[in-house]
Amino acid sequence: MANEFARNIVDSELTKTGALPTADGTSYTGEFDLGSAAYKTERIEFAITIPDLTTTNLPDADTLTVNVVSGSATAPTTVLHRIKVYTGAGGAGATGSTTRWRPPSDIAQYVRFQMVAAGGTGDMSAKTATVKLLT
Repeated sequence: MANEFARNIVDSELTKTGALPTADGTSYTGEFDLGSAAYKTERIEFAITIPDLTTTNLPDADTLTVNVVSGSATAPTTVLHRIKVYTGAGGAGATGSTTRWRPPSDIAQYVRFQMVAAGGTGDMSAKTATVKLLT
């Protein structure tokens, strides 16, 4: 019987990264292959980390939206869920964070994370998003 209070164990091979986009651009992390079974285990969770962004990266009123994309083929682009929206404000950019997300048990085989910049003037391409699959 599985221990209901087991710790999450993170393996470096279960980590994907992706450069953040430039102005009005879109970028993606590497993809996770969750297997072809119709239903996935309910004990998985993703931790998505976006670093702190300066006003050069994310000027006032510019936004960075982080989405989950999923599909039955590699390199999926169908948005499944919006994770978080970061907005540049107060001449300070935006504070980064780590957000945890648990997928539905019937999620498609391939999953990756999409970062969409809007506002037209920021450049976050020197920054990296990191996603860990927690099991």
